[in-house]
Amino acid sequence: MERGIGSGGTFAWFFQRVSGVFLLAALLAHFWVLHYSNEGEVTFQIVAQRLSTPIWKMIDLSFLVLAIIHGFNGFIMVIHDYVHHHNLRLTLVGLVWVVGILIAVLGTITIISFHVPPEMIAAGGATP
Repeated sequence: MERGIGSGGTFAWFFQRVSGVFLLAALLAHFWVLHYSNEGEVTFQIVAQRLSTPIWKMIDLSFLVLAIIHGFNGFIMVIHDYVHHHNLRLTLVGLVWVVGILIAVLGTITIISFHVPPEMIAAGGATP
């Protein structure tokens, strides 16, 4: 296994630090918007109203994709550090990629295809 600056691990290490800072900022913003900016408890109606706008869908989608890339990049770094058998390492990294892509696709479909239920619109709980 190749080690040192030419191994490609430097970018992965640096990306973890930079994406971690962005994720921390996004997480704090998420908590503030969800728990402190509106009064009362968080309900489905509040979340549905927020997700009915394209800008919030893009914000949530960006948060999801960055979190998935950050998390699965961490898994791959651990595999490269601790799994020394080439074929096992290749299999595990491939499995991480498949699971990561599957979670990203399912999360993207969930966020993009979300729509406000018609009964909420009729009740005035959210705007389309």
